[in-house]
Amino acid sequence: MRIKLKINQTLVLMAILISIKSYAQQNPQFSQYLQNPLVLNPAITGAEGFLDITLGYRNQWTGFEGAPKTGTLSFHTPTALLFGKNRRSTNGSHSGIGAFVYSDDTGPINQSGYYLSYAYHLQASEDWFVSLGTFVGASQFSFNANEVELIDNPNDILVQNISNTNFDMSFGLYVYSKDLFFGIAANQVLDQEIPFDLQNGILTTGKQHRNYNFLIGSRVTMDRDWTIIPSGVLRTVENAPVQWDISVKAEYQNRLWGGISYRNEESVYALVGFRVWDSFSVGYSYDYPISEFRNNQSGSHEIVLSYRIFGGNNKCGCAVNSL
Repeated sequence: MRIKLKINQTLVLMAILISIKSYAQQNPQFSQYLQNPLVLNPAITGAEGFLDITLGYRNQWTGFEGAPKTGTLSFHTPTALLFGKNRRSTNGSHSGIGAFVYSDDTGPINQSGYYLSYAYHLQASEDWFVSLGTFVGASQFSFNANEVELIDNPNDILVQNISNTNFDMSFGLYVYSKDLFFGIAANQVLDQEIPFDLQNGILTTGKQHRNYNFLIGSRVTMDRDWTIIPSGVLRTVENAPVQWDISVKAEYQNRLWGGISYRNEESVYALVGFRVWDSFSVGYSYDYPISEFRNNQSGSHEIVLSYRIFGGNNKCGCAVNSL
């Protein structure tokens, strides 16, 4: 897709300038963070009593040329399940390992990450667990100048090919029980610099700024069939507005669910999903835009597919009972 830009086409131009000059944009946003929680916090790695493989895809701002398209793939599991040890050890203090990759395309801009994850879950009491986790890997930023044609200023110094890969780390804390969960994660903690221009012998750089997210939620059991799950997530990063979501989801027999959410000054979105047997689930969300740019797009779509390989005894007081 080749994008032609005039200076007054502010949406795409702002995205390019922010990405190249400051690198202060947040990590890709997701509506189905409860169905794909590893996108938020590495401390969730191995919290559940099974091996989880999740594939996600988000098409944001549908109908707007150059809008973000994000794909994710993750797996995580208690180490006891993966290496065939005593499976009952997942009921108490235990460790988890996993991997997470993503690719986020915004017109000529691509950001991607490749991570291994590890977390240790300490059983603090009969009902509560405290987990510390980390992502360790690499993040990549690239800008394809061939995908852009500036009409008003074709020789703009910002429009040049860029490709840079940096070592990257994230850290997370997650506290959870059967009824309540909350966590905080710090991403891109190394504040890596990225060179993007060399003029008169002076190297100009941008930076991958550290960013944070905070997740909180609970499960409210109404009766044998129905459970209500209110939740919220807050994201913050230097030089960018604070973003937050608030959501409520109703779940029927852990088989069907639906909910509605609000993202501040951006969208209202609906979530639906179902589980087949005990292993495979499908989740879908649609974001209806309410921002000033709502007339330039037709909303955002996101789908998440998850497959769970159970490990025998699956009665731990952990995220399977929380998220």
